[in-house]
Amino acid sequence: MPKTLYRPEAVLLRQQLRAARESAGITQVALSEALGKSQTFVSDVERGIRRLDLIELWDFCSALGLDLPAFVADFQSSAEADRRKRPKRVRPDDSSRPRKRT
Repeated sequence: MPKTLYRPEAVLLRQQLRAARESAGITQVALSEALGKSQTFVSDVERGIRRLDLIELWDFCSALGLDLPAFVADFQSSAEADRRKRPKRVRPDDSSRPRKRT
């Protein structure tokens, strides 16, 4: 399983955060000031360089005037819809793989 930072759901979350910030008419600088963080912090989150923990996500939502449970519910709906669109990966079972000889 890939690290969560690289999963499609992480991209979706970052897109949702950025869209929420932009629709609120808030710049990265203004958001970073509201969070008490640097503008680089906000940029790194939106670009996928840095992950958020739950408390930081709550802070983001609060600074943007969003309800955390509603934000998460929107994310979950989008992620589930996205997952249904993606083709399922099929992994071969061990019996079909040639064994390495050592």
